[in-house]
Amino acid sequence: MNPSNPKSDFVHVNGIRLHYLDWGGVGRTLIFLTGMGSSAYIFGGFAPRFTNKFRVLALTRRGQGDSDTPETGYDADTLTEDIRQFMDALHIKKAILAGHSLAGVELTHFAATHPTRVEKLVYLDALDDRRGLQAIQEQSPLKGIEIKKEESSRILLKNILPI
Repeated sequence: MNPSNPKSDFVHVNGIRLHYLDWGGVGRTLIFLTGMGSSAYIFGGFAPRFTNKFRVLALTRRGQGDSDTPETGYDADTLTEDIRQFMDALHIKKAILAGHSLAGVELTHFAATHPTRVEKLVYLDALDDRRGLQAIQEQSPLKGIEIKKEESSRILLKNILPI
């Protein structure tokens, strides 16, 4: 398979059709999950770089790109089930999941729901699942440190846009 020209295909899961790209490759499976408003093609610029060590796939979530757009099924449980059924359809027992943006919620939920199916999680500028936010905040080593928004914004702007 030519890594710069991935195989484009569909899988039927959860009563719908999801689009995915397959760059091929050797080794463990690496699955890229898209953010909101994106399709698997968003990973085309760098996914082929991993084919020397991984079998590389990218899945377009329901409601995006060429995947079906049902009226329902956009909750974390259903999106997670879409990923599990995708892996089952391609006979993938365990994978490294790399998610961009909103896919971070799916990564976290999938790992909690199907821990034996996950080798590693990679968050690419991704959101996380906020259901455990209070417990996370209580354990944070930064919980007693006050950060003044005005001051941090001024420092950030000064570093980005020197005056």
